[in-house]
Amino acid sequence: LVLDILQKVFYTNNGAREAFVDMCASDYVQKVTFDSYLYKTVQGNNPLDDVKLLFNTIGSVIKGNAIAKPDRTFSNPVESLKRL
Repeated sequence: LVLDILQKVFYTNNGAREAFVDMCASDYVQKVTFDSYLYKTVQGNNPLDDVKLLFNTIGSVIKGNAIAKPDRTFSNPVESLKRL
């Protein structure tokens, strides 16, 4: 569930991907990610740091969308037909 949400939010365009890279640089994100992997369940549970992360992430998305180059259009009709 968490990974699905991250994918839908951060893999939509170049600005969102820039925000994801910015978010991953956070020590808190790295600690929560490592602990979650280690204990096989989502860790964290520090509400203050979670709120800080939320506001930092929103700021990163805004900044990423402002400075990132727009996505190039991509068209591959042959591959698209294979997926249908």
